[in-house]
Amino acid sequence: MEKRNANGLTEKEFLAQYNPGDYKRPSVTVDILVLGMNEKLDGLKVLLIRRKDHPFMDCWALAGGFVEYDESTYRAAVRELYEETGLSDIYLEQLYTMSQPYRDPRMRVIDVAYIALIPVVEAHAGSDASEAAWFDVSMTDEEMILKNETLQVEMRYLLEKKVFHNGILQIENYVPKLQSEEALAFDHAEIVMEGLLRIRNKVEYTDIAFNLMPQEFTLPDLQKVYEILLGKTLYKTNFRDKIQDKVVALDKKGISVTGGKKSLLYRYKNRY
Repeated sequence: MEKRNANGLTEKEFLAQYNPGDYKRPSVTVDILVLGMNEKLDGLKVLLIRRKDHPFMDCWALAGGFVEYDESTYRAAVRELYEETGLSDIYLEQLYTMSQPYRDPRMRVIDVAYIALIPVVEAHAGSDASEAAWFDVSMTDEEMILKNETLQVEMRYLLEKKVFHNGILQIENYVPKLQSEEALAFDHAEIVMEGLLRIRNKVEYTDIAFNLMPQEFTLPDLQKVYEILLGKTLYKTNFRDKIQDKVVALDKKGISVTGGKKSLLYRYKNRY
């Protein structure tokens, strides 16, 4: 026997008379925070796209765009990343849902942000962007800076500490406050900040850092990447004890980027 609701309708009858247009519906977008190590392994880079149309025309932004009707947000992130940068087959992780009502001046837009981690490669702008470039990005407890010296662009944000209440808990977090003339489009500064905080936390208990390494690497270089992500110096012995079960030694040597000397090469143990 089919179930009927309070109006006496079966599910089939209910769906036949249901009109989605009776309700306001937000659009959905994805944005991708692409992070990689710089060539000297002494800092992180973030891939930014210069917008070629309104809103925020000529401003720098994360790669992203609208989710199509028949795709998931993950598939949309994969598609947009390839369309705007040419990047594919890289690590993607959902980061945050940005849902402030007026975050986009065009309409009500809910954004699902993703993190992508890669070794630094040359950036190429796709059809939806006028330019793509790597920016050095750094963050302390006081400020966040994104800078490209070649383009002579610097975006600086003061990180204002706020306390948020969640049930019986008081949670400390930061709000980025613009301190420079140039700014990231939309609320992308908040996405960058949240992404850097996520990576700093997650590197402690996952193997996420290996996504930033080439297929073959030295242990001094791997340690340097961990130190950059964590924002602190690590003891060599303790670090090697921690990662010894995660790496496989290769029967060859290579030049360490950080030390400039020949060192034994390794690969990530669980690389497929």
